[in-house]
Amino acid sequence: MTNHVHGTRITGCRLFLDSYFMWRNAPLYNNAIYLMLSNVTTCLFGFAFWNIMARFFTPSQVGIGASLIAASSLIGILAELGLRIGLIRYVPESREDAGLLINSAFTLASLSSLIGGLIYLVGIKIWSPALSFIQEDILYLLLFLTFTLTNSLSGLTDGSLIAGRASRYVFYKSALVAMLKIPLPIFIFAHLKGFGIFAGTGISLAIAVLVAWSLFLPKVYKGYLPRPIIAKGILQKVLPYSFANYMANLLNLSPQFIYPLMVLNVLGPENSAYFYIAWMTTMVLVIIPNGVSQSLLAEGSHNPNKMGRDGRRVLYLSLALSVPAVAAMMVMARWLLHFFGPGYAEHGTPVIRFLALAIIPQCINTLYITVNQIRKQVYLIIAQTGFLAIVAIGVAYWWFGRVGLPGVGMAYLLAHSVLALVVIRPLLKVLKEKSSETVSGA
Repeated sequence: MTNHVHGTRITGCRLFLDSYFMWRNAPLYNNAIYLMLSNVTTCLFGFAFWNIMARFFTPSQVGIGASLIAASSLIGILAELGLRIGLIRYVPESREDAGLLINSAFTLASLSSLIGGLIYLVGIKIWSPALSFIQEDILYLLLFLTFTLTNSLSGLTDGSLIAGRASRYVFYKSALVAMLKIPLPIFIFAHLKGFGIFAGTGISLAIAVLVAWSLFLPKVYKGYLPRPIIAKGILQKVLPYSFANYMANLLNLSPQFIYPLMVLNVLGPENSAYFYIAWMTTMVLVIIPNGVSQSLLAEGSHNPNKMGRDGRRVLYLSLALSVPAVAAMMVMARWLLHFFGPGYAEHGTPVIRFLALAIIPQCINTLYITVNQIRKQVYLIIAQTGFLAIVAIGVAYWWFGRVGLPGVGMAYLLAHSVLALVVIRPLLKVLKEKSSETVSGA
């Protein structure tokens, strides 16, 4: 009897270990883990970064730095033209032309980001009057354009690595940025005040992109060498899909970049700083739905016939991690913001709690976007993200003018909750598909 029990225990341990190592080595989970680690690193170091910035700079200077980062990041993402998603979806199908597709995307995005940056600078007094001081210094202008270009190339570099099922390098790149950007504004660019925060962030990102190009990409794609080129034939195939996702991504991310500028222009730099810190603190939770969904996109591009099974796993994992994380964030919100100062805790705590609650329906919404990216049903993606942008921004503008900063968080929660109720039924229908079934494509 004892031997039987002992043998049963050994067999159970072996099954557990076998399951663990299969889970760990599965590309879906392996890439999801590294993507979540990458985002955790970015968010945790971001928390430390803004904590330190709040201690060395005034709230107004922090607000200026945060708004410059938001503006540059928004232009950089717009300049990607959706090619980040296009790379993840089409590089697995390109095989020997993968390097050509990647370099073509880099070249096109570089030109687009420079044009977008110049347009923003010409009209900066119209859409961001508080940042118009950068027009008065040629160095500020050049640095803004350079860091905007870097933002665009950074996203495409991550997309290329994810497409090659090498998300570990995305994590290494994020860790390098996190370690470099904290000391730079304090020890090198402190004299630039708010612009110094922006400059330190931009230089750290530029260094990480160069490291990725010279070390990481050549390991994933043998013989890869970055060079400017436009492969018309390849881009003609990828651009329609990429452009549709570009529009969808613009709509999906618009609250993230418009909220700080909206608060800056209406409530002033101090409230912009309070909101931005609350937003950055809460967005650590977005690593869960985003990380697992990006892994699903890469894996679904390699094996689309297994999307139903993998999608169910992603949904379970996303909710299992998000629910306790959201509860913890809501409880610790005031304590976390006290690290930045009493003003941040007083004004930012209600915002964090509403934003945190929005993560749960966001798990459903993000997964549905990814499913439709794999199926190439871009009209559904645009409809979903368009609804989210209109409600999140429109209601926020109406609400925060009446109840202050918490109105922004309330609008964000409302937008994601209503959208999740709309998409949950078609999402579950797709996830019930058997792995042997062929996924439709456009």
